[in-house]
Amino acid sequence: MKYTAAVITVSDKGAAGLREDRSGPALCALLRENGWNIAYEAVVPDDMERIQAELIRCADELGIALVATTGGTGLSPRDITPEATLAVIEREVRGIPEAMRAASARITDRAFLSRAVAGIRGSSLIVNLPGSEKAAVENLSAVLGPLVHGIDMMYSGGSADCAVEPAVIRSVCISEKKGEQKHAVESVMLVEGHGIEGDAHAGNWHRQVSLLGVESVAKVQKHLTEPLPPGAFAENILTEGIELYTLPVGTKLRIGSALCEVTQIGKECHEGCAIRELAGDCVMPREGIFVIVLASGKAKAGDTICIAGA
Repeated sequence: MKYTAAVITVSDKGAAGLREDRSGPALCALLRENGWNIAYEAVVPDDMERIQAELIRCADELGIALVATTGGTGLSPRDITPEATLAVIEREVRGIPEAMRAASARITDRAFLSRAVAGIRGSSLIVNLPGSEKAAVENLSAVLGPLVHGIDMMYSGGSADCAVEPAVIRSVCISEKKGEQKHAVESVMLVEGHGIEGDAHAGNWHRQVSLLGVESVAKVQKHLTEPLPPGAFAENILTEGIELYTLPVGTKLRIGSALCEVTQIGKECHEGCAIRELAGDCVMPREGIFVIVLASGKAKAGDTICIAGA
């Protein structure tokens, strides 16, 4: 499913019309690019009651899954967004601001001056972000994948198991033309009802995106002297830590920030398969899977992959 999001800019000057709000629209754009529905936007002054009222409205009245605030997280006397947030949340999620500060610290040592907090109210996850456009986008980008998994857990009644090592994406690959071997790229955009943007095999059909596990690749690799590059089996996404071929058709997967559904397990190997000729075997027909994209989102190496709501 697509989750809803709200973006609340906290700024005295922004609320008074003395400064253009750039952070709020930038966060909305980032969320939309990753498949979120923006259900609410607001600009409020650095006022405790106003901030609390907006957070409560988003959580209690509108039932929005993710409520992101931008601004008011620093050391100025009027920076009170964390205090307003702590006053309305029921449980803190301390790992989120810790991860954001750690990611920002790779860019600037001023990251540790942020007092941002995150927490849960009802079925809403509230996250504080910095006030600057650049920092707000960087911080949210650093945690967006895990946020989706966290909200999946909240909406599934907490049945997901976080104690086990999460399955991850090892590489993402595309081929611009059919008949060409897929090659690794930094990230991909999975588009609802289409597949991977820029991949020749995307389209309105049941095999929009192909996946294969590194464990499956290893079964063939042991018979070869040269290492197999990502995309060698025509897979779009190479995974680790999840037995893809055991998943029933219809299983919903959270791949990065995209939501997909398994439509097919394996397929007949094409004639003249180079890997089969070299190694005497090709695992894609048995252990590769295909999915369609239900909700758009981005994916890159290092992102998690999990059964949605499991």
